[in-house]
Amino acid sequence: MVEGEHREGALMPADHQLQWRRACGNGACVEVATTPSNAFVRDSKAPHDARLAVSGSAWSAFITAVAGGGIPTDRH
Repeated sequence: MVEGEHREGALMPADHQLQWRRACGNGACVEVATTPSNAFVRDSKAPHDARLAVSGSAWSAFITAVAGGGIPTDRH
């Protein structure tokens, strides 16, 4: 997704408009930025390449599932 590109109801804001946070595990890192209505995920080693945009409700469900052990991680 390119800055300003519209897909599935999610307009990708410019990088300077987002606060990216990094999460790492097993030597791989991703960066996540959230807005009131969406979450954006990118590869920390290639921040200008493709990004994943998901709705805020889908992101919340994903985080809840991971925290509850419903999705296997290297921490379990």
